[in-house]
This record gives sequence, C-alpha cells and structure tokens, in this order.
Amino acid sequence: MLSISKKVPDRPAGREKRLCSSRRDIVHAERQTQEERSEGTQQRILNAAIELLFSEGYVAATTHKIAEEAGVSRGAMLHHFPTKDDLMLAVVRAAHERDSVSLRAGLAKISDPHERYFALPDLAWEVMSGPSGIAVLEIMMSSRSNTALAARLAPLQAEIESESQARIMQLMHDAGLRGEAINRDLANFAVAAIRGFSVEAMFRKDTRNIANSLKSFKALLRQYQTRKDT
Repeated sequence: MLSISKKVPDRPAGREKRLCSSRRDIVHAERQTQEERSEGTQQRILNAAIELLFSEGYVAATTHKIAEEAGVSRGAMLHHFPTKDDLMLAVVRAAHERDSVSLRAGLAKISDPHERYFALPDLAWEVMSGPSGIAVLEIMMSSRSNTALAARLAPLQAEIESESQARIMQLMHDAGLRGEAINRDLANFAVAAIRGFSVEAMFRKDTRNIANSLKSFKALLRQYQTRKDT
C-alpha cells in the first residue's frame, strides 16, 4: 500500500526570528523583575533598620524586629544580610549615600560660594540629626563593644570621612580660604562639632541650646573668613 505523506508547510524564517526575540524579551523582563524585587526588598529592610535604630536604638533594633517592620520573612532577611553586622554596614553606606544626595541638593540651591560654605553647618546638622544620621551614630557607638563590627566599620568610616573632608575643603577653596593644613584641621573640627551636636540631640528633647551652638559655630567660621580676607 502506498502511504501518502502530508507535507508540513515550512515555518517562515521571519516568524522564527520573532519567536526567538520574544523569548529573549520575556527572559530579560523576568530577570529585571527579579532584580527589581530583590532591590525593593533590600530597600525595605534598610529603611526599617534606619527607622528602628533612630526610634529605639541599636540594642532594640534586632534582626527579627527589623524583618517584621520591613514586612519580609526571616529567610529573606538572611538572604540579603546574613548577619546583623552585614546589615549595619549596609545601613551606614546607604545612609551616607542618601545624606550626600540631600546635602548636595541643599548646597546646589546656594549660588554664592561664601554663603554656600557658611550654610554647611545648618545643612550638615539637618542631615546628621535626622533618622539616617542618628542610625549611623547608634552603629558607631555600639561598635565600641563589638570588635568584629568595629574592624569592618573602620575602613568604611575612614572612606566616608575622607569624602566628607574633601567636600568641605572644596567648599573652603571655592569660598576663597587658603592654607591646606589649616583647612584640613577646620574641616575635621566641623565634622566633629556637628557629630557632637547630633549626639547631644539623641539625649535632649530641647534642641534650643544646639541651635545657639550652631549659631556660634557659624559666627566663628565667618570670623575666620574675615581674618583670611584682610
């Protein structure tokens, strides 16, 4: 008996290419979605950690409580941040990045280089006394009794402080201040002073004394500028 084979029509090459391209687009979209979900989870965890550190302090900000506040499972928390130290280091870096953006935005609104420099204490205070600034202070102070955290925090903090010092010295240079060694000392003093105000704010509800201290600090900066100009 003769068998008659039914010929299957050839699939158009253009359609094949479109199907392959469509599959690649789907895989790419799925990968992007996974990355976005992962990034979103990390941000929720970091935001929850900052808020708890700010409102309740380092000891009260347990990983269990942070996961609960972030609305993620314990497994998801451990996937992104295996230990509390890992999370605390990520908080410090994230806080620095966010605060740097805020500080640059505030400085960018001031066109005059002298006034931009003199506005630094107020802008730095606004950043360092906020939730992310206080969260970092909590982590820094807790590292005194946590040697493992202290060892990992030291190089990161040195990097951050170097960036902050460079930013302040650039502002000084733009404002017409000269003398690199003096500028460096003044930059260190400025950072330490604002940090000290932030520590005081952690223990005082009335910040009027801090406002007066900031006013005096800014007056000192202006006096120094006057001496350099004369």
